[in-house]
Amino acid sequence: MQNIHPYFVHFPIAILAVGFLWDLLGILLKKELFKNAGWWAQLFGTAAIVITAITGLIAANTVVHNDAAHEIMETHETIGLIVGGIFILLFIWRSILKTALPSQQLQQIVYLVIAGIAVITMLYGAHLGGKLVYEFGVGGSAVQQPTHIHQSGETNEEHGHEGDHDSTDESEHQH
Repeated sequence: MQNIHPYFVHFPIAILAVGFLWDLLGILLKKELFKNAGWWAQLFGTAAIVITAITGLIAANTVVHNDAAHEIMETHETIGLIVGGIFILLFIWRSILKTALPSQQLQQIVYLVIAGIAVITMLYGAHLGGKLVYEFGVGGSAVQQPTHIHQSGETNEEHGHEGDHDSTDESEHQH
């Protein structure tokens, strides 16, 4: 089965982060337009994070990775599930209020603090996902590059390309 998780990961990150900014602006500037934009971002971002979590759980059980990557993958997965749960709860809270943000100032502050922490945590989880892909090669396939002569006359080995981040080794396995 093809790993489709990368097709979805950017949507909740972008939508929920921008939605948080719309909510913050809506509260600070007392503009319903921004609060409404925050609501729609919350709606679509929460749907996107659910889809992303499902595809991520499938990917965790199907992509080949080594022990070092596995530990990071577990942390990435835990963060994603916690953040997903927080955004679902924030969405439920907001739905009970009929798409509005809390009206009391203390509740607004609590809402924004929780959402802000969730966004920051989500961004850290995204960083770990990027590390899995770009540092450990998880979910990708290494392409063997031929040795060729650069314009300077150096080969790949002389230029420092040989052995850079070879993503295949004997310790790779599936979990």
